[in-house]
Amino acid sequence: MIPLIPEWAHHYGEFWRAIRIRNLWFIKLRYLAVVMLLAFTISGQYIFQFYFTSNQFVALLTISILILLYNIVIQQTRKYVGCIPDKFNCLHLSLIQMALDLISLMIVVYYTGLIESPLHLFFIFHMIIGSLILPGYLVYITAGIISVLFGLLAMLQRYGLVEKYFIIGLYTNNRPQTLTYDILFIIIFTLMLFISVYIANKITRQLYKREQQLRSTLEKLNEAEITKQKYIIGIVHEVKTPVTATHSIIDLIINKFVGPIDIEVEKKLHRAKQRTEETLNLLNDILRISRLKILDVKSAEEIDIVKLFESLIDKQLELVKTKSITLELNDKRAENKKIKADTILLELAISNLLSNAVKYVDQNGIIEILLEDRDGMLFIEFSDTGIGIPKDSLPKIFTQFFRASNIDRSKHSGTGMGLAIVKEIIEMFGGNIVVKSPSRIGDEQHPGTTFEISLPYNFKPNRYDIFVVNNEDYLSNRNEF
Repeated sequence: MIPLIPEWAHHYGEFWRAIRIRNLWFIKLRYLAVVMLLAFTISGQYIFQFYFTSNQFVALLTISILILLYNIVIQQTRKYVGCIPDKFNCLHLSLIQMALDLISLMIVVYYTGLIESPLHLFFIFHMIIGSLILPGYLVYITAGIISVLFGLLAMLQRYGLVEKYFIIGLYTNNRPQTLTYDILFIIIFTLMLFISVYIANKITRQLYKREQQLRSTLEKLNEAEITKQKYIIGIVHEVKTPVTATHSIIDLIINKFVGPIDIEVEKKLHRAKQRTEETLNLLNDILRISRLKILDVKSAEEIDIVKLFESLIDKQLELVKTKSITLELNDKRAENKKIKADTILLELAISNLLSNAVKYVDQNGIIEILLEDRDGMLFIEFSDTGIGIPKDSLPKIFTQFFRASNIDRSKHSGTGMGLAIVKEIIEMFGGNIVVKSPSRIGDEQHPGTTFEISLPYNFKPNRYDIFVVNNEDYLSNRNEF
């Protein structure tokens, strides 16, 4: 198989993504070319008073139909062509496209006058396009073949060995030029082809080189970020150990395991215990954030969202009963369609929203969870009759370490990291989260909060790894292009 792929690009997803996007561009351009060629043929014959012989007219119409047909075949075939370096891939498809286009263009140029044809400049356009996708050596070979074939046809026409065609209405005479003119034209045409290939290849190589440098820099930054987060995890664990020990000792004293204590001292110890709990919560949130940043999501698994909610609700059931909260899970979807996502991360996000609702709802409060299908996505709504969020705090609610101004910190401990984590996870899955207050079920005394989440059912990791489906290799996000 013809070696088309540079070594560095074998496992570089962005390279393959660019090829697939450009292939799609050229398919769309080819439809435009068919329309333009048909318009040129028909309007030239019937509007601009060009005179095409029957051979010319039939040839131009036939080639227009053939371009349309093979373009449709390429468009359909493209869906099943992967980007595996050692197999038939999208670069080989690009080569086939270019070869078919150049053959078609050569036929069109031949039937419209060859040297006199106004369409021969499209060869230069094709050389530039080829240089954006194919290796330089291959485009140079193609330019050479075009030059030789073009020159050969011109000479055969001049000496009457093949039939001559030109557009009557554009030219008054058939081939008025001298042999010297034809030779000079072929030389200049050849130079223009090779110069176009050289300039386009040079620019393309520079762009790929810069892209490689950028890729290398991004990889180094990612490695540095992972190292930093691992360092933070290590430090936090070291800090957490003495804080946990302090919390345990305070708990022992408050429970009078070391003897009776004064009431005032007990009050101070309760306050100290609350502060150590807040510190532990903060350290745990920092650990979650750090683990989230170094987590490499490579695949997604099918999740029964109803079962996930039921499991998380069950964990909150004791507190829900203690506060006499009415908690409803309402699945309004036509079918219990499974969602593809990372179980641990999705559970972390939903658990955070659920625990917040339970925390900030007073006695006899209400929490409603709604599941719906909207625009092909899973819509999740958390509504409660809790304390709500002040209007001035709504824009900042997903900011790290931010807590709304109406929270009683003596009753509700927290670090302000939970919702920041939730937003990061939801967006990681290609979803969106919106907060509203008052909520849909709130009232004047208990305004409550509503969180609306939209999630795609088929989460695709934000990378372009190669994977296998039905015994064939594909690019992971290929259906997007």
